[in-house]
This record gives sequence, C-alpha cells and structure tokens, in this order.
Amino acid sequence: MAKIPFKVSARTARLIGRENIASSKGAIIELVKNSSDADSKVCIVYFDNKYSHLPKKISASEFQSFIDTGVEEVHLNSLYSKEKEEYILKELIDDELRSEVEGKIRLLNHLYILDDGEGMTKRIIENYWMTIGTDNKLNDIFTKSGRIKAGAKGIGRFALDKLGDYCEMTTKYDPLIHQDEFDAKSDSKERDVGYLWQVNWCDFEGEGKTIDNVEAELIGIDVIDLKSEVFTILKNHNPSEVLKEYDFDNGTIIDISLLRDNWDDYFVEQVYSDLEVLVPPEESSNFKIYVFSSLREKKYGLVDGSICDDFDYKIIAEADENQKVKITIIRNEYDVETIDTSFFKREAMQEFPFRLEDFRKGKWTQTKTFSQLIPGFRDLDEEGTFEKIGKFKFTLYFMKRAYASLDKEKFFYRNFMSNDRKDWLDRFGGIKLFRDNFRVRPYGEVNDIAFDWLGLGSRKVSSPAAPSKQEGGYKVEPGNISGSIKISRISNIDFQDKSSREGLQENKTFRIFKKLIEGIISEFEEDRAYIAREMTLYHGEKNREKISQQNAEKLAQEILERKRKVKKESSDETNDQSANEIVLAELVETQKEVIERLEDEQKILRALASSGIVVASFNHELSNLDDALGSRMDELKELLQEQIKPDLFEGVEDFLNPYILIEDIKKQDLKMKNWLKFSIGAARKDKRKRKKINLRYYLDRVEETWYSVFENRGITLSIHSPKSQEIEMRVYEIDLDSIFNNLIVNSIDAFLRNTKSVSRRIMIVLAANDKEINITYNDSGPGLSSDIDEPNDIFKALFTTKRNIHTGEEIGTGLGMWLVETITKDNDGKIKLLNSTGGGFGIRITFPRKFYK
Repeated sequence: MAKIPFKVSARTARLIGRENIASSKGAIIELVKNSSDADSKVCIVYFDNKYSHLPKKISASEFQSFIDTGVEEVHLNSLYSKEKEEYILKELIDDELRSEVEGKIRLLNHLYILDDGEGMTKRIIENYWMTIGTDNKLNDIFTKSGRIKAGAKGIGRFALDKLGDYCEMTTKYDPLIHQDEFDAKSDSKERDVGYLWQVNWCDFEGEGKTIDNVEAELIGIDVIDLKSEVFTILKNHNPSEVLKEYDFDNGTIIDISLLRDNWDDYFVEQVYSDLEVLVPPEESSNFKIYVFSSLREKKYGLVDGSICDDFDYKIIAEADENQKVKITIIRNEYDVETIDTSFFKREAMQEFPFRLEDFRKGKWTQTKTFSQLIPGFRDLDEEGTFEKIGKFKFTLYFMKRAYASLDKEKFFYRNFMSNDRKDWLDRFGGIKLFRDNFRVRPYGEVNDIAFDWLGLGSRKVSSPAAPSKQEGGYKVEPGNISGSIKISRISNIDFQDKSSREGLQENKTFRIFKKLIEGIISEFEEDRAYIAREMTLYHGEKNREKISQQNAEKLAQEILERKRKVKKESSDETNDQSANEIVLAELVETQKEVIERLEDEQKILRALASSGIVVASFNHELSNLDDALGSRMDELKELLQEQIKPDLFEGVEDFLNPYILIEDIKKQDLKMKNWLKFSIGAARKDKRKRKKINLRYYLDRVEETWYSVFENRGITLSIHSPKSQEIEMRVYEIDLDSIFNNLIVNSIDAFLRNTKSVSRRIMIVLAANDKEINITYNDSGPGLSSDIDEPNDIFKALFTTKRNIHTGEEIGTGLGMWLVETITKDNDGKIKLLNSTGGGFGIRITFPRKFYK
C-alpha cells in the first residue's frame, strides 16, 4: 500500500488572494494591518495614480514614457499639442481614442504601502511571509510593544495579488529586535541588512502548475537608506513634514504595479473614508495612517478618526468576564432649560432616572446581566453560550437627522445643524465591529448589505411606532445611529474569522452576541420612548385649542370620505345639511393643501436665498480679491526678474521653474476672476428691482459673463434677434439670470456627459409680436434622457437625472428647471418643451406683451 502526498495547485494563490478577498479596499486594509502587526508607528498608503486619466499637460519625458507603454506616437499627437517643452491636452478629442490611451498609460501607475515597523529577516520571509496559512500570529498573539496582532490566518500577503500583477517589497529589519534569530555561537551575523522580494503573480497561472513550482525572487541588500527611499517616493507631498516624526531606520516598502483597478479619485476617497473608521479614534494615537495621491496632491494626508461630538443620545456599555454589562445612557437631545418645571411635577417624572436632577446631570447608569438583556435564553441554553462571550465594549450614538417645528415645541429638542448631521451619518453611520483595535469588515459598511448586520431595519418595519406612541413599540432606525463594538481575540476566542477575512463566522456564539447588542439598544429605546410619551401627554394637556383645530381637519377628511360613500338622501333638509358640511370640508382641505405647498416652496427658496446672502455678505471682500487677481502674478514676475533671470532655468523641469509656475497660476487667477465677476454680478442689489430691460443687450452681457467658460469647453453661443426691433421687458433682472444661468448650466453638463463627438452649440432666438415675446433656447447636446417617461417631469422640484457614474446615486439638485418654470409663471409666462430630432434640447418661453410697456 503506497502513501500519496497531497499537491496544491498554483491556482490556490488566486483563490485565497484575488478571488477570495472581497474588494481591493479590503486588500489595502489587510496590508495596513500587517504594518500594525510589525509594530510600525505609521503606515503610508500612496496612490501614484496621476495617469488614471489623461493629464492636461505632460513633459517630453512623459510623452516618451507613454510611447514606451505601447501608445502610438500618432495617437499622442492627436491628443496633445506641443507648446515649448510641454505637451498640452487638446480641448476637443475623440472619446474612443481617449479611452484607449488611458487604458495603456494606467500601466504607469503604482500603489505603495510604507511603514517603519520592525522589518523582516530572511528567516521570517522564508518561514512566514512565504508560507501559506502560517500560524505564527495565531500562537504569538502580542507584538514586541504589546499590541495584539490583527492577523491570524496567514493569508494577508495574498492581498497583493488582488491589487496588481507585480510586486516589489523592500524591507530593512531591526537587528536588536531580531537578534535572537542569529546563531549565538557564530562570530558573524547576517551581512545583509535588508532584502528585496519580487513576485509576478502571473507565474501562478498555467495548466497543471503546483504551488511548489512557483518561486519569488529574494535579493540581499547590504546597504540601504530606507528613509531616503521613502522621501523619494513621496517627493511631491512635503515628505519632510510627514517624516520628521519617524526615523525609518527599519521598515518595509511595498510597491505594487500593473494595477488591476483604475484608482481614480472617487475610489481613493472611499479608501480614505474606510481607513477613517479602521481604527477607533481613541486608540489611534500610537499608530497613524496617511493617505496620499499623485492625482490630487493636496487633498489627503493624515487619516483622522470619526469622533462624534453632536448627538442626541450616547450609550456606553461595558461587559465584564462575569456576564454583567454596565450601561451608561447620556441624554443630549433635550434643551433642559426650556422644559417647563411643571413637566417634572408629573407623577411619571418623580422616579429615577426621569427627575429634573437626572435631566440636568445628563446621564445615568445601570448594570444588567446577559440574562436580563436576553430574558429566558439561559433556561434554554445547554451549551453555556453566555460563558463563551467575553469582555466587550459597545458605544452607540443616536442622531435624528431633522425635526418638525411642532416636534421641537412638543419635545423641547435642542438646536442642531441638520445638514452636518446628515453628512456625518452618511459617512460614518452604522455600527462597526473592531477586534483588537482594528475594524472587522464589512460590518456597518455604508452602502453595503452588511450596513445593518444587526437587523435593526427589520425590527423597525415590524414595529414602526413613533417614540411617543402610548402603547410603546418604538424601535430605532438604522440610518440614525453610529457606533462601535470592541472585542478581543483573547477574551472572545469563539469569534472566528471567515477564511475570506470579510466578517466572522456566523456560529451560535456570534448570533447570541448580536442579540445582546440588540438588548442594550432596547435600553436606550425604552428611555427615549418613556420621555417622549410623557412629553406628548403634557403637550396635549397644554395645547387643547391647537389639537381641536387638528381634530377639525380630521373631521373634514371624514366628511369628504362620507361624501364618496353615502348615497343621496331623499330629504331636502338632509341634502342641504350634507352639502354645507361638504363645502366646509372641501374648503378646509383646500386651504391645508395650499399651505403645505407654500411651506414646501418656502423651504426650497429659503435654502437658495441663503447661498445668495452669503455671496452678498462678502461682496466688498470679493471685489477687492477680484482686483488683486488681475495683477498680482505680473507684479510677482517683475520682482522675481530683478533677482533671478529666466534663462537660469533653461533645461529645468517645469515643476521647478518659478516662471512657468507663475504663468500657470496666472491662468487659474483669470478663471477665478471670471467666476468672481459672475458671482458678484449675480448678487447686485439693482438686480432685485423690477425695471425695463432690453433683452438683446441683456443676452450680450450673459455671453460676456460666460465667455471664458464657453471658450475653455469649446462651446459656441449664438444669439438671434430682429435688427429692426428692440425687445424690452419690465422684469426683475435676477429672474432672467435664474432662467438663463440654469439653462446654460444644464447645457454644459449635457455636453460633458455626451459620449458622441459633436460640436457644442447653444442658440437663443428672440422674437416678438403685438401680443407676446418669445424666447427660444436650443443646444446641440444629447437632449433629454430616453428614460424619462413624461418629459414635463423635468419641471418638478427635486427631479433630476444626473447620477454618480460609479454608484448611480442622484447628484443633481433637481431645482434648475423647477426654478425656470416657477419664475416664468410668476411673470405670467408659459413654457414649452420643443420636439427635437437628432438629439439636442429645446425650450420656448413666452411672455405676454404687457411686460413690453
């Protein structure tokens, strides 16, 4: 009988790397965890991604490097025009050619992971780094500094395959930390102070290959200045500021190339946001994370934690080893000083923790056992599941996103900035799970199916009651909470990773743990609901008159419903009485609808007015800035020429030549000057007075205002009006601004989204007769989306078809065309969409001739 050994296919590396790690973001986080496990004080994630898209200008050396990657020179000449020693991207280029060239130059992009950890010796590389599924982190839990290691599966390095085809790792080890690895009897230690490790993941492909036939290359290095290498990599990101805290006497540099993903700024921003919640803020002081991008050099930097300082409720729950949980509930929802003292004289508000002194203290604490949080479970549990759940800490924040004015009065809510809360929750919402100070993905991941991993949404659907419902049943909405749960490998040994490193195994212990968290959340829900119920009763007792009015509206609705159901009575008296009731009911209902519509419009217009007020408030400062932008670069250039002659910079790279940089800044100043001119003009006080306006002269000023924008985007504007006739209107100029600026902005957006190579034209035609003035607006864009069933829906408030190309989310305001129609109707005008053939957008606005006078 023969014994046959197992063989492992080389494809295994792909299964546990590229195909098993759920996302590229997750792969990066695995590598950041490795830096922490190496006792690094810092980890730098650098996306050298400036070739994600065609650069607006390139040097001669970059032009040649593009050719070296396989781009044909004739194609580059179609895309770029040479100006002096640079190549400038042309305004109008073929979209298919752009995509083809971008696909090739992306091969020049790199992704770097840099740390100042303890580095790796040859023995560590061979025995651990190159060994799949090694258990060294499973058995050796703590780092030299006492950190608990985040990794345990021994497959984290295969995250590299998820990110790119080729990888180089330069590592320099700390001889003091690794001195026990050298032979004490030997007179000589390793000559090499570091190593260069190289692997091509394509080597794992091929039919019949086994993993022991695939090799990585390891080269010993006897001299290495790791800090200089880091400095060179980060040369455009002020590395002296970043590196002054860190010696980089040892550490690791991972360089991943032939990247599988196009890391444009949208995805870099996602990684940055993920890293913000990778480490709990209070734990991040001894391990800092930086993110840099060559595509957006000034945008990123130190990753700050997601600290929340604006909340309605905060709950802190700490479980000990005896299955007891200390729960502290912090109330911050109520403006206590505005609550009538008579409210606290109610019988229900006489007991702890609902007394006035409890509200003023702002928090209260209780201790619950696991059995009290999940009552009845211990009697059924024969496996001792509670005992398998060790110490943990749970912090929860509850934040309502908005409130109605009536609710503020009823519940004594304190004021807050709803937009700030919405932005914060959209970014940091959800309950995250952390193990040994590193996040376990994907729990609480925004826009992911695992966002609501505790099933709070299902609880809310099954019990949609408001907090104030007297019968109880309030459940919190998952979109209004944020939080973190901290566990440890040491005290929670029954929580095991999935092999994909994406989440924990759904065993019984983990399921009961989730129920414990739900039980803690219920303690907060009951506290908030108890207070809301009492405040509702108190408000009702004090505001009987208002409630009577509400009851009248409710009665009106019931009468109208009766009208539809009850048959005609034979008695005339009954008919007259019913008719009177119905008239009154319809009047109440109509008034209610009018008020609601006006309130909705008021909210929208208030938000729009705020933007104008901000601009108007800084009108003087903006005007001064406008004056400075016109001359400051010329003055700077004159001063520089007195000290340094331009010919001294011949042959110097453009980014080091101050004269070229000054010219670039001057161009940006010109753009800023034009936009300031537009903003200042839009806020002029005289535009808010009704006056007689010559439409042709007005449109000439519109063309002048938008000139630089049109020129930069290759747009032609043509205006047609009868030469023998002056067309005038008595109108608010700011109304005309709103109409034409919104139409032009929509056209520009349509041109930018258009995939077809067509000339970009806008045409405005003025015409008038004895009865009316007609303004016809057309553009040569793609026209309305074919997905719009009813074209006139574009005039509805908040209707938009502008969406994020990556997520499909709406990104337009949906207010532009609504404003155009609203302003037209306010001036007794009519608006009509024009049928277009062969693409394009057209609209005709008609005003009655009375505005001519």
